[in-house]
Amino acid sequence: MLLLRHASAGTRLSSPDVDRFRRLDETGRAVARQLVWSLSDLEITRIVSSPLARCVESVVPLAASRGLVVESCWELAPDVSLDDLLTLLDDLPDPTVVCTHREVFEKLLGWEAVCDKGAAWVLERNGAELVPTLYVPSPAPVVAAERYAARTV
Repeated sequence: MLLLRHASAGTRLSSPDVDRFRRLDETGRAVARQLVWSLSDLEITRIVSSPLARCVESVVPLAASRGLVVESCWELAPDVSLDDLLTLLDDLPDPTVVCTHREVFEKLLGWEAVCDKGAAWVLERNGAELVPTLYVPSPAPVVAAERYAARTV
């Protein structure tokens, strides 16, 4: 299972109710497109995501490239209980990408498993426990302005 933190979505908004609508910024959209290539070697049979726009937008290009549908799961929202999260993860097959938030990483893995925006942890099952085994850094974003600057030099 690949536990992915959503890509860059700019600065947190004033309150949790308003922040729920925050979308990816330009860098985040570029990283979402790059995930298609950086994860191309992985078998992925399912993509599930927090229902918040920044998570869904992070995996839409990956899902489209694989002919998959992004499944929205409230159990991946920032304020979910650990029990609800674990129930969902227990039912998912291993070749699944799970896109969620920093708060969920902290609940599941603790502070020691830091994860940058657009990065992921490979989780392996050890009995009933999910163990982080490999950190997958965020792909370097290639944004339109950088591509244009490179062509004009």
